[in-house]
Amino acid sequence: MKKTKYTLSRRDFLKRSALATLGSSSLFSLTSQFSMAQAQTGNFSDYKALVCVFLYGGNDAFSMLMPYSQSEYNSYANTRRNLAISRSQIIPLEPNNSQPADYGLHPELSDIASLFADNKLSFINNVGTLIEPTTQTDYVNKRVALPPQLFSHNDQQNFVMSLQASKPQQGWASRMAEMMMDINENNELSMNISLSGANTLQMGGAISPYTLSAGGVSEYWSIRPRSDEIWDVNRVAAYRKILDQSHSHLFSQAFADTQNRSLLLGDQVSSALANVSPLATEFTEGSRLAASLRMVANLIAARSSLGMSRQIFFVGIGDYDTHGDQANRYPALMRELNHAFKSFYDATVELGVSDKVTTFTASDFGRTLTSNGDGTDHGWGSHQMVMGDAVDGGKFFGTMPELVIGSNDDIGEGRIIPTTSVDQYAASLAQWYGLTSSQLSDVFPYLANFNDQSLPLFIG
Repeated sequence: MKKTKYTLSRRDFLKRSALATLGSSSLFSLTSQFSMAQAQTGNFSDYKALVCVFLYGGNDAFSMLMPYSQSEYNSYANTRRNLAISRSQIIPLEPNNSQPADYGLHPELSDIASLFADNKLSFINNVGTLIEPTTQTDYVNKRVALPPQLFSHNDQQNFVMSLQASKPQQGWASRMAEMMMDINENNELSMNISLSGANTLQMGGAISPYTLSAGGVSEYWSIRPRSDEIWDVNRVAAYRKILDQSHSHLFSQAFADTQNRSLLLGDQVSSALANVSPLATEFTEGSRLAASLRMVANLIAARSSLGMSRQIFFVGIGDYDTHGDQANRYPALMRELNHAFKSFYDATVELGVSDKVTTFTASDFGRTLTSNGDGTDHGWGSHQMVMGDAVDGGKFFGTMPELVIGSNDDIGEGRIIPTTSVDQYAASLAQWYGLTSSQLSDVFPYLANFNDQSLPLFIG
């Protein structure tokens, strides 16, 4: 098979250099086509933020949320065998909307259970990657289009984040930012901010995310623009002098301009964070997820000084590929997720933005119902969480699958067919964020294939 070679033209390079990140910076300017897209959205005087917590590896949500009714639990336990959570340990839930059976949470999710009971969090059931509605018969007879390379980590991560089967892919958060790029007062700082480096969700278009770590703005190697040490001051001055020179080569000039903007933007973000009052909310020490969400909370606290009215944050956490030792690994993952979510929600309450910040989970895929003896393998459908005061909390959205091997929901080996698409899930979040109906169809290309193009996840 001949491999297609992709070449980047000088025009494309200059456009991307002028608009993209380098190091931990991001700059964008308005083009005419983006101005037209923005005109459809209008100006917003309020603040809203989406926070994506991506569980890399494929979360085994059937160990996170599981049947509690005795009959359904028995079927679940027979299927899960050594991985079944003891019924006596499951935290039972009482959803506000009726369900065909009772369900409960992993014993390490006590805080999330409380958030659910307090109507601050809801679950989206059996959501996954789909191009069009798919049944077991459709799948077996190959009557429908399917996402590329089902059960492959990289391919499914990219599809969840881009919702595009073709390449090159652009993340749906990147497409949203292009639609709304003129809403923020600050046109230097990207609407998309990543605490976990490069990710498909926020990349691929003209606007790249601003990246920083849980500890703050990353310094250039040997370039410390915020240091008062004379050696650092002189080094930075020399570097800026080099960058400020006129460069005859277009690529060199674009690089120098982006480097300069990166340094300036780093100063701006660092200064804004330095002026934020320390949070009273406690976050678990030693937890990467908690540390990243604490930085997200600090960035939200700095929103006014940064001139931001719309922001999308990305936080990725790994180790969810539980092929082995799942009985020991998974409780630790749930414990970290539980405490981090509760702390972050409490921080949004402290900041007075709990109705303006919506946190949601995503993952590569679900995992198999069956045990491989020590863990689970790559599956398809899964459950996700949405949290915040704007959420219509204490509910299950979507359809619970039948957790039985050989059921109509199973395509084999306990891989469950999703009944809610990621497009529907993401479009519901985007609608709350402020996208119009016409923009939703542009951002989510497969949305038109589904009768219900959004879920009633939010109040009002």
